[in-house]
Amino acid sequence: MPKRPLCYAMFGLALLIGVIFPPSVRATEQYARDTGQACIFCHQESTGGQLKTVGFAYIRNGYRYPIASSVLEKSERLQQPLHKTLRFVIGYLHLLAAVIFFGAIFYIHIFVRPARLTGGIPKPERLLGLSCMATLTATGIYLTWARMDRWEQFFDNTFGLMLSIKILLFALMVAIGLAAVTVVHRKMKQTPPPVTGKDEISRANLAGFDGAEGRPAYFVFENDVYDVSDSARWKGGRHFGKHTAGADLTEALKGAPHGTEVFEKVRRIGPLKAGSAGTGKPPAGRRVFVVLAYTNLMLIFLILACIGVWRWDFPLRLIPEKRDTAIVGQSCIDCHREKTPGIFMDWNNGVHARVDVHCDKCHRAIDEQAVLTAHLEHSSRPISVVVSPKHCQGCHPRQAEQYARSKHANTHEIMWKIDHWLKDGMNNTTERTTGCLACHGTVVEVENGKPLPGTWPNVGVGRINPDGSKGSCTSCHTRHRFSIEEARKPEACDQCHLGPDHPQIEIYNESKHGTIYHAEGHRWTWDPTSRRWEAGTHFRAPTCATCHMSAVTGKFDVSHDVTERLSWETQAPRTVRPEDFEPFPAATRWQDERRKMEAVCLQCHSTTWTQDHFRNLDAVIHHYNDNYFDPIEKIMNQLYDQGLVSRERHFDEPIEWQYYELWHHEGRRARMGTAMMAPDYAWWHGFYELKHRFVHVRQMAAELKEGKGKHVYAPFPGRME
Repeated sequence: MPKRPLCYAMFGLALLIGVIFPPSVRATEQYARDTGQACIFCHQESTGGQLKTVGFAYIRNGYRYPIASSVLEKSERLQQPLHKTLRFVIGYLHLLAAVIFFGAIFYIHIFVRPARLTGGIPKPERLLGLSCMATLTATGIYLTWARMDRWEQFFDNTFGLMLSIKILLFALMVAIGLAAVTVVHRKMKQTPPPVTGKDEISRANLAGFDGAEGRPAYFVFENDVYDVSDSARWKGGRHFGKHTAGADLTEALKGAPHGTEVFEKVRRIGPLKAGSAGTGKPPAGRRVFVVLAYTNLMLIFLILACIGVWRWDFPLRLIPEKRDTAIVGQSCIDCHREKTPGIFMDWNNGVHARVDVHCDKCHRAIDEQAVLTAHLEHSSRPISVVVSPKHCQGCHPRQAEQYARSKHANTHEIMWKIDHWLKDGMNNTTERTTGCLACHGTVVEVENGKPLPGTWPNVGVGRINPDGSKGSCTSCHTRHRFSIEEARKPEACDQCHLGPDHPQIEIYNESKHGTIYHAEGHRWTWDPTSRRWEAGTHFRAPTCATCHMSAVTGKFDVSHDVTERLSWETQAPRTVRPEDFEPFPAATRWQDERRKMEAVCLQCHSTTWTQDHFRNLDAVIHHYNDNYFDPIEKIMNQLYDQGLVSRERHFDEPIEWQYYELWHHEGRRARMGTAMMAPDYAWWHGFYELKHRFVHVRQMAAELKEGKGKHVYAPFPGRME
């Protein structure tokens, strides 16, 4: 294939690929870090994609947050269909002109070489260059206006600085281009002095044989002179607008699509005269043109470097950091690296350090009443006594909203409604703080800028924070690493979900799911790059998070509301549907949540297996309610009504302990063991011991009715007075 068509084909293919497959534009985590907002704040989707009006305003504001109202208003106008269409068309023309303009310059440098353009710049190239420069100037002015609102934006952020440099470089390119196609071009085409001796052809008078105005058209190749005056391809001494007669074209032939075979079609005059092969410098016009051409090539590389710095960042910071939060954050890091190296290393090895979420982002004070005064001795920046979900929701709004409506966040309230130890005052502050409230959460009280002992420290899931929010994200994502791997493992739940009353971790460990996890879990992928943790791909058996929180591809997304997917309240005294659980009724239908849990099971089990499992669970629930709890509750109500047992205090009479442990211990173990497929807990720790408790309560009730066995524990140790 001839060289010239091949070059054109390669250039055209490269241009076509650039237009059809442009580089993808993706949201970067840097923007989210700078604003303190999640990606969904600016984009249509949580993973990026099309910008909302506020996202466009953020760009127009110079990638700074918060956004001025005037910028937001202008952005709203520019986001109207007419403006968006106009901006697309102008942006497309700007990109197209840049590709053609830069491509033409690259073509001249790679395939033609500036030094070979002996007769000035060909007319097609001049017209192409001028039209591209005009298009780039006009479209660039509009696009700059659409992105920038004030002069300061050109200098106070990386994009503005790169845009300023790019505009200056382009202006220099235009100046050089205009000089090249006007002054320099005319200089290169100037008519040389008349030739005095036709047969005395030397480098000194060679330029006179340029074929213009009726003069002969000669050129030199390897010190031989050739006459092309009669060649149709050399009309007026110009060869395809690229080469001019009256010059040595030895070097130029190297870039031509033909070889020396074409010389057979023209007349060879003879060699240059002896002693005439001096070093003869090219004319001044040609030398200036070559310098300008290579200068423009260098400017193109610099412009592309500006675009690269803006789009893909630069290893060194070009603009000094001026944001207060970033400066303060670095000072916190420097201090805590020495004062609390464990905290620093934990944070430094976690995801927050990698995404520039430093101390101030999480610990900044939201409420003036909850400022930690002791820290003001070290820094004037007020920090909060307690980091609450309100701090986390700035970056994790969906997770915080889900958590706030969950049973976890409201467990402090639930506990006070159903647990007699608390509402009847049968344990005191010390026992509650170190026991019940360590998991269920305290009501954190602040006095004089310090948390009160007994309410702090605490990371209970239902903690009531000074800012009014509920819960503690660090219950599952322990500080300061906040590892998603840790939260997905069952050990994240075992601090609270264990023991005789709710032994979920022991039940899980006994189940086949737990067996597989302990055998193979170290080989699972806990935090995949896709951000979707999928059964069969990343793990083989479920953990607590899998069933109660994780997504099921194509069905539903991740949820931090652990109240979902439950069809029974197995921790309640009498098992009821979640929407009928009086202390905290669910806002959803149990049938819908059952289908979600079934979808979790169906990732690894057949439909028959899944449905039969839930039939077994339903049968156990009804069996417990009908044959164990309801009869005993009826007996207890009779005893209370007959005055044989006092309603004044719970746990101060032996039968009340037996009744409590029947549902709170054995009853829960039977139900939860069945739900999580742990047969030993369903039978030996569950129904087997339920039978013992059941007959014992009946025997005690009979004795009370006969006037025997009446006893009140007094004094009662550890009672809240």
